[in-house]
Amino acid sequence: MMKIKSTPIARAMAAKLGIDINLVPGSGIDGRILIEDIQKFKNSPISGAAHSNFAPAPVADNKVITQPSAVAPKATPAPRPAIDRSAHSEAITPIRKAISKAMTNSWSNVAYTNLVHEIDMTALWDLRSRIKDIVLKSDNVKITFLPYIIKAAAIALRDFPVFTAKYNEANQTLDYPGVINVGIAVDTEAGLMVPVINNADNLSIVNIASEVTRLAGAARNRTIKPAEMKGAGFTITNYGSVGSLFGVPVINYPELAIGGVGAIIDKPVVKNGQVVPGKVMYLTVAADHRWIDGAVIGRFASRIKELLEKPDVLGVY
Repeated sequence: MMKIKSTPIARAMAAKLGIDINLVPGSGIDGRILIEDIQKFKNSPISGAAHSNFAPAPVADNKVITQPSAVAPKATPAPRPAIDRSAHSEAITPIRKAISKAMTNSWSNVAYTNLVHEIDMTALWDLRSRIKDIVLKSDNVKITFLPYIIKAAAIALRDFPVFTAKYNEANQTLDYPGVINVGIAVDTEAGLMVPVINNADNLSIVNIASEVTRLAGAARNRTIKPAEMKGAGFTITNYGSVGSLFGVPVINYPELAIGGVGAIIDKPVVKNGQVVPGKVMYLTVAADHRWIDGAVIGRFASRIKELLEKPDVLGVY
C-alpha cells in the first residue's frame, strides 16, 4: 500500500474530525496533505458521505509515546528572594563568568552587521489559533511561534550553509558541520543557557516544539547535560518573550551569525492594495561581516521571512 504523505498536524486534525485521510486530495508538494486540505474536505459534500461510511481509526490501547511530553507539569513557583537594597558586594557565579567571557570574545572578534526584516505573521497567527488545541489534545504538545521560527531558520540554513560554519582561526578556514543544529537562548535564574536542537531541518514543527519544551525545562531545572548545549551552528534568541520589539543579538562566537526575534504586535499591513489589520514581528540577523557579505545576510533573512509568511509551505518540509 502506498504511504500517504501528510503533515503531522494534518493527520492530527483528520483524526480529531473523524476523517479518513486516505480520501483527502493533497495540494502540497508531491501531493502532500496539508491542514488546508483537511479543512476543505471537511466542508465538501464528499466529507458527509465519508463520515457515513468510515469511522475514525481506533487508537490502540498499547500505544507507546516515546517522545517526552512537551507540556511540563505545573510546579509550585519558588518564592522570589527578597531584594537586598543595601550597599554590598556580590560574588560572580561561574555561569556568569562564562557568559561574560563569551560576550567579550564575541564583541572583540566579530565585525558585526545587523539587518532587520519586518515579517507579516498574520497567516501563521491564524494557523496556530486553529491547530494549537488540536495538537495539544492529540500529542500533548504546546505549539508556540518559536518552533515555526526555528523550522523556518533551519530550512533557510539548507540554502545558506555558510551561516552554520565556524571560523577556525588556527587553520584560517571556515569549517562547515554538514548538519543543521540550532541553538535556542533560554533565560534561566542562573543565567543564559543555549540548548541545541539537533537536525532541526529534519524535524516536524510538533517535534521541534517538544524538544524546545524539554530542553528549556532541563536548562531551567539545571538538569541539562553538557552535550545538549554543544554543536550549534546557528542560534536563535527570542527577546520578544519579554516584550521587546527590536534587538541587536550577540553572536555565540565562534559561530558566524545569530537570529533574534521580537514580540508579535498589531500593526496595519497592506494586502492587495488595501490597508488591513495585521500581526507583525521583527527579525534581526546579526552576522560576522568578515566572512558573510551584507547581501547574503539579507537574502538569508528574506528566506526566513518568506517561509514564515507562508506557513502552508513551511509545513511541507
